[in-house]
Amino acid sequence: MEIGVLRRDGRTDPFFDGTARDRLVIRRCAACDRWFAPDQAGCPECGAGELEWAEAAGTATLVTWTVTHGRPAADGTAPPPAFLALVELTEGPWLHARLDGIDPAALREGLPLRARFRHPGAGESYVLFGPEG
Repeated sequence: MEIGVLRRDGRTDPFFDGTARDRLVIRRCAACDRWFAPDQAGCPECGAGELEWAEAAGTATLVTWTVTHGRPAADGTAPPPAFLALVELTEGPWLHARLDGIDPAALREGLPLRARFRHPGAGESYVLFGPEG
């Protein structure tokens, strides 16, 4: 199942600049040293209005997941299933992510994961998570 072409907007430039360099960049509050998902606008902990972009470790654990199956083509062939997940980054934020290179039998809560990056021919680079190691 294809992800499609991702396009940046003015708010996501630092995130996609990071993925283009194989780096996971998320939001961080410099005032209280808390980390947030890339779409966080302000700090709910201390009320700071500005969050900086900072490089995360790129490691996470699996919180939960689901498997989606694409519609078969006219010839009856079906695309491979997609594994969609909620992962908890080492820094604390949770991200919606797609899993890559996963053995379905190995899926379990707490599975250690590592960020992987894809660089499609069109659109922005993006992050997936696969088994660590």
